[in-house]
Amino acid sequence: MKYKIERIIMDEVEINAILAELDDLRKKYEELKALHDAQNKIQSDIESRLLDSEARNAALLSANPDMMFVFDKQGYFIDYNGGLNEMYAPPEFFVGKRVDEVLPEQVAKLTHEKIKQLFETGKMQVYDYDLVIQGKTMFFESRLVKYGTDKALAVVRNITQRKNYEITLKESELRYQELYNLLRLLADTAPDMIWAKDAQKRYIFANRAMCQELLNASDTNEPIGKTDLFFALREREKHPEDPNWHTFGELCMDSDEITMRELRPMQFDEYGNVKGKFMFLDVHKAPIFSNDGKLMGVVGTARNITEKKEMEEKLKLSEQTYKGILNSISEAVYIQDENGVFIDVNDTATRIYGYPRDYFIGRTPEFLSAPGYNNLEQVAQCVKKAFHGEPQVFEFWGIRHDGAYFPKIVSLTPGVYFGKNCVIAVARDITEQKNWEKEILEAKSKAEENDKLKSAFLANMSHEIRTPLNGIMGFVQLMRNPNLSKEDFEKYLNVIERSGERLNELLTGLLDMARIEAGQVKVIYKRTNIASLVKYVTEFFTPDARVKGLGITHKINIPEQLVEIETDGYLLQDIFFNLIKNAIKYTNKGNITIGCEYFDSSLLFKVSDTGIGVPRDKQKVIFERFVRANNDLTNPVDGAGLGLSIAKAYVERLGGKIWLESEPGKGSTFYFTIPLSPNVNF
Repeated sequence: MKYKIERIIMDEVEINAILAELDDLRKKYEELKALHDAQNKIQSDIESRLLDSEARNAALLSANPDMMFVFDKQGYFIDYNGGLNEMYAPPEFFVGKRVDEVLPEQVAKLTHEKIKQLFETGKMQVYDYDLVIQGKTMFFESRLVKYGTDKALAVVRNITQRKNYEITLKESELRYQELYNLLRLLADTAPDMIWAKDAQKRYIFANRAMCQELLNASDTNEPIGKTDLFFALREREKHPEDPNWHTFGELCMDSDEITMRELRPMQFDEYGNVKGKFMFLDVHKAPIFSNDGKLMGVVGTARNITEKKEMEEKLKLSEQTYKGILNSISEAVYIQDENGVFIDVNDTATRIYGYPRDYFIGRTPEFLSAPGYNNLEQVAQCVKKAFHGEPQVFEFWGIRHDGAYFPKIVSLTPGVYFGKNCVIAVARDITEQKNWEKEILEAKSKAEENDKLKSAFLANMSHEIRTPLNGIMGFVQLMRNPNLSKEDFEKYLNVIERSGERLNELLTGLLDMARIEAGQVKVIYKRTNIASLVKYVTEFFTPDARVKGLGITHKINIPEQLVEIETDGYLLQDIFFNLIKNAIKYTNKGNITIGCEYFDSSLLFKVSDTGIGVPRDKQKVIFERFVRANNDLTNPVDGAGLGLSIAKAYVERLGGKIWLESEPGKGSTFYFTIPLSPNVNF
């Protein structure tokens, strides 16, 4: 029993020991379990963080616009990341290959050098290069860093846009510099002063003329940042003994301030002494605005008009002297330009005509001319001749303000009117002289009958010259009869006029023929209105045609764009004159027609009549000198036979042709062409 009790006690002790040991084991288990759970949690956190890091890195790589390449030390491509559009070659072409096998020689060599420097220094290498991808040049920036111990990571960025911007910016800067240099050259070459100032009136630009003539600056850079006052004070300090050495602008308004206040271009007269001499400037200024409309300053130009102002003062004094002299002359004096327009007149002219001075200015002698008494075309020619240095003297019948007619003798000489060429006309009223001449002519009427002897002498000359001269001299004798009626007087005067015209026509024809044979006929091309010319010659000969009871008309059938052509209008007019005079001379009844139409790149003109016509055997020689259309071709009774030969020469001089179609007893039509100038398209 005792043994059993002892055994039980022993078993309890052992059980307690076992329990204690089990308790220790349980505690260790719990510690190990807690440690295991902690490790699992740490591992789970690490795995979660790793996944987050991988996702973040993947996102960063995906969002990164740059390309990345991994190289080994020998320059082999190991890996890459980035878009394919900007790659020089597809990945399968370069992964596992050296850069020499993939990139152009220069780029490959540069990459090898940078990889070598990276592993030698351990420092990041940055370099630029360009590649031609898909036919376009693209620029890249590569940043090379170590990746592990034996690899290099290249982060490559496409900088094409930046490079192009830099190139454009550089070109823009170069262009700006070229434009600035051009502006500087133009400004420094210009004789006028040119400058610009900021809103504080400090110079930001000044050309050479400004620096030399006004500021007395050493060069064009010195004025920058300085004001006018700086240079004015410096000049005055250099010459304290002369208070008038530099006074420019002292009495003038602040034109910079006014221009910036008015905000518009303005003109100013500015003056004063510069370097001891008076200077007068014509100044123009305008405000400068920025792109957003902000006032930045003022720009200006100035022209030195000192000499002009001095000349104006002298001219003013000279004009006063001239006026005094001109108005003291007892004869009428007119100052005219080349076209006869009155520029000035003296007081005598205003008294003679009864018009105020201002009424003359801008008008021509036509408004002073007694109607029907003067050949105004001849007067205009005299003015032009005098203007070009050939003095002229002629009689002119004027009409006063009260309507009275009076004769005057006019003398034209070339002159200068305040620096401009002009014609000086001096006119003297010869009313008394005319009356005296009339009395003398009447007193000598009988004595002058002896002039009939001259007519007898002229009878021995050719009939063509003798006939008009006889007519002139004979009727002059008849007109001296004091008992002659007014009707007979007018009749005889008309005969004399026609005879004079006939003689003038003969002499003109001879002179024209002489010019033709001497090759002195010059063609002066200018715009000529064909319609106006044809109308003019028609109207010109209408009176002559009516005298013979003939009708004269014209018909123009040409496109509107050919109404005005380049030709010599004067020669063309002379051609018409000769042909129409010829038609009137040989037509006793019927009509004369003048026509114009377009034909074969030329203008075709014609003059038709219903006259006596030209025999066929004479038509080939009708354009030769001294040839007539009547039975006796060389008979000079009805003319010298020069008109058609002159017309033919002028037509050929203008590059055209002339011919005729005629039937005796029915009339003739003379045709001639004038070629159009090469620049006329129709």
